[in-house]
Amino acid sequence: MKAVGIIPARFHSTRLPGKPLVPIAGKSLIQRVYENASQCQRLAELIVATDDERIQKEVQNFGGQAVMTPSALPSGTDRCAFVAKTLDADIIANIQGDEPFLDVRVLDRAIKLLSDVPDINVITAAKVGISAAELNNPNVVKVLIDRNQDALLFSRQSIPYIRNHAALSAHPAMQHIGIYVFRQSYLQKFVEMPQTLLEQLEQLEQLRILENGDKIRVVLTDKFSLGIDTLDDVKHAERILKSNEA
Repeated sequence: MKAVGIIPARFHSTRLPGKPLVPIAGKSLIQRVYENASQCQRLAELIVATDDERIQKEVQNFGGQAVMTPSALPSGTDRCAFVAKTLDADIIANIQGDEPFLDVRVLDRAIKLLSDVPDINVITAAKVGISAAELNNPNVVKVLIDRNQDALLFSRQSIPYIRNHAALSAHPAMQHIGIYVFRQSYLQKFVEMPQTLLEQLEQLEQLRILENGDKIRVVLTDKFSLGIDTLDDVKHAERILKSNEA
């Protein structure tokens, strides 16, 4: 099955304006995300989907592929679907445009799983293990899974409520990693679904899938990932890069 990766990238960001073009140790954020995702062995093609010509020009300048999308599209997933419907591809990987340290082996595993298991339509990822600070941070999305590694719930809250701490050997919540690998046909169906109540309350579009009675399989990793949302995150990323080069 042919898999294509799409990185949605919009210029406007409340906490970090012009985020895709913010420099991190000499390269723009979008370049670092693109170069990292390019290491995924199961992607036949990689495209940036953007509504801003400045981002398109930056991607073209470093040798990447970028496609313009309407600015009125409400989300990154809608941007992916807009580009995907013009592609001859069976699988579409929606890759977050603000995670330059994504472990691409997780992406490879998700694409292979979707290729091998016909009754799965969507796969995402999560990091095993979570800290108390992450549990109580609403910017860190938590996920609980069942025995089949299908998602039970995503929330910005600390979940689940633990009534008996003495019975707890390891916290069951995991930190959600915002990649989504869709079957092309399901992606086009998903963006036509109306928003659901929990999705609107939590501002988490993956809840639309669960509320419609569909499943999301979760692949697990213990590898670190960092989303870039603030200037402090940029400084943190630069420290990581410097440490890796040492």
